[in-house]
Amino acid sequence: MWKKLFSLALMVLLCHASDALLVRNVRAGQGGTLDDKVKTSVAKRGTGPKAKVTVKLKDKTKLKGYISSASSDSFSLSDSKTGQVRTLAYSDVAEVKKQGGLSLAAKIGIGVGVTVGVLALVIAIGCATSDGYVC
Repeated sequence: MWKKLFSLALMVLLCHASDALLVRNVRAGQGGTLDDKVKTSVAKRGTGPKAKVTVKLKDKTKLKGYISSASSDSFSLSDSKTGQVRTLAYSDVAEVKKQGGLSLAAKIGIGVGVTVGVLALVIAIGCATSDGYVC
């Protein structure tokens, strides 16, 4: 009985893992070159002091600031603290990320945690009496 159950669980796990790898490989092939992805990411963020980003260059250097301007082959990154402006070619950039903030998954996790905590508190208070716990 346990051998069959274990074999079935192992088979499901292997099928799920192979599907996940296949989906990831298909997604990685979409979207064209890295330059196009960086250009799209910069265009999506916009320009100005509210367009704060962290830029990772291909030489592993990380830069923080906001996108002050963007053109067809490069964009300018301004350091918020020093005011220094640096022009970066899209071909030199490996990744552009939004600076700070929580991901959607983190926000959902926090919301679920708070909800569970409030429900536990309500149940604990509702079950408490002067003689002890009724529930």
